[in-house]
Amino acid sequence: MNFNGKTLIVVGSILFVFQLGNFFSIDSISPALERAQVLSAISSIIIVLVGFLFKQFNPNMGDRVELVGENKFIYDPELPEDILNELAWGSETILTSTAAATILIHNDGKNILKRGITTNNIFKPGDTCLRSVKDMKLVSLANTNFYPGRDEFTNFCPNVPSILIIPINHKSFILIGGWSNRCFTKSDEKWINNWAKKVNNIFLKNEY
Repeated sequence: MNFNGKTLIVVGSILFVFQLGNFFSIDSISPALERAQVLSAISSIIIVLVGFLFKQFNPNMGDRVELVGENKFIYDPELPEDILNELAWGSETILTSTAAATILIHNDGKNILKRGITTNNIFKPGDTCLRSVKDMKLVSLANTNFYPGRDEFTNFCPNVPSILIIPINHKSFILIGGWSNRCFTKSDEKWINNWAKKVNNIFLKNEY
C-alpha cells in the first residue's frame, strides 16, 4: 500500500469510528475509561490532521513521462564567460536538485542555453512566455494536458507534462520542463525565482 496523506486520513477515520463504537457498547463508564476514550479520540483526530498536512506538502504527482529528445548541453558560444559559468552552474543545479528534466534560457529573441532533454527544434516564445516576461511573474503549468496553449511548447519539449516560466527581466526568461505532472514544489519555484534575479544582475554587470 502506498503510504501517503490519504492513507493517514483513512486510518485516523477508522480508528475514530472504532473508538465511538467501543464507547457506545460499554454498559458502565468509569473515570479511567473516560480518559482513555478522550485520548483515543484526540489521537485519531491528530492522525487525520497530519494526513491533511502530509497531503498538502506532498502533492499527488503523476507518473514520470518518457520525454522526447536527447540529453544535451547546448549554449551560445558568444556568451561572456561570467554569464556562461553562472548559467552552467545554475542549470546543472536545477536539473540535479529538482524534478526538472529540461531547461532553456531565452534572451532577447535568442535561445542562449538548452540543457537536459532537448531537441534540435528552435523554440520561439508565444503568448504564455511573453505574458510572463511582460508581467514579470512566474508562470506554473502543473499539467500541460489541460492547458489550451500547450502547442507553444512543442519545440521546447513535445510531450513535457509540466512547465515553469521564470522571467529574468523584460527580455529574458528561464523555461523549465518537469518529468511529471505537479512535480515542482513551492520551494523549487522560490529558489529558481531568486536565482533568476542573480542572473539578471550578472546580465547587467556584463551589459548583456
